Amino acid sequence: MRVESRAFPLRPVADPSVRWKGTYREAGWRRCGEMSAGDGIRFTPWPHDEFAAWSLPALEAAQCVAKQDEALAARLHLRLYEAFFTESLNIADPTVVAGVVAACGADMDRFAADLEAGLGRQAVLRDYEEAAGHGVSAIPTVVVVETGRTFVGLADYAAYRAAVEEALA
Repeated sequence: MRVESRAFPLRPVADPSVRWKGTYREAGWRRCGEMSAGDGIRFTPWPHDEFAAWSLPALEAAQCVAKQDEALAARLHLRLYEAFFTESLNIADPTVVAGVVAACGADMDRFAADLEAGLGRQAVLRDYEEAAGHGVSAIPTVVVVETGRTFVGLADYAAYRAAVEEALA
């Protein structure tokens, strides 16, 4: 079985009106924190007045780094999640994202050149258009190609395990 991650910006265009306090975002973050606490995963409630308006800068960066090295890209993905959900860093800010990329050990000259050339954005938009064409409208969405089974939103371990066992049968 092969697992593929795809980029899916919920907002392909920045939305400066996005708010945090008292929204479904705040409630969802709290719910995810409660569900994952037993696994040692920490969700820090967003402490800033301004919320990240979009994820495209982080997604573009991840695509550029993937062109350098898949293992490096996997580390970057984890670091971007930690930066956002645990450290409350704004991954909509390209300067913040570049700092995370650099800390992961990427070749920053190549990263900057690929980013400037639009390679990351092209890859993200290609993934987005393909997913939208298949009806994906939320993250996370997991599609088990072998069975057609789809998970939208948070699913528990038992559900994923059953889906994998069904796909391998």
